[in-house]
Amino acid sequence: MDHDKGLGKDVETLKEDISKLREDFAGIAQSLLERGKAETESAKERFSESFSDEFQAAREKGKEKVESLEDQIREKPLMSLLIAFVIGLFLGKLLDRR
Repeated sequence: MDHDKGLGKDVETLKEDISKLREDFAGIAQSLLERGKAETESAKERFSESFSDEFQAAREKGKEKVESLEDQIREKPLMSLLIAFVIGLFLGKLLDRR
């Protein structure tokens, strides 16, 4: 009988330990989930800032190129017209072959 009481007590202790382990694992899982969310949000913000900066730089460079081209057209309008005409003929021939 004494043996049964000791065994019953051991079973109860094991049940309590398993319950505590479940709680610990749940806490660890929650902590990892929260950390993962925070890391993801941080990476998303860094990517967004980087993309925005790169997009702005490309936009500025494109604007500079357009302004440069406009200046060249103003300086030499006839030459620009001739070049555009030749390019148009070339593209027309190229697309006509298809």
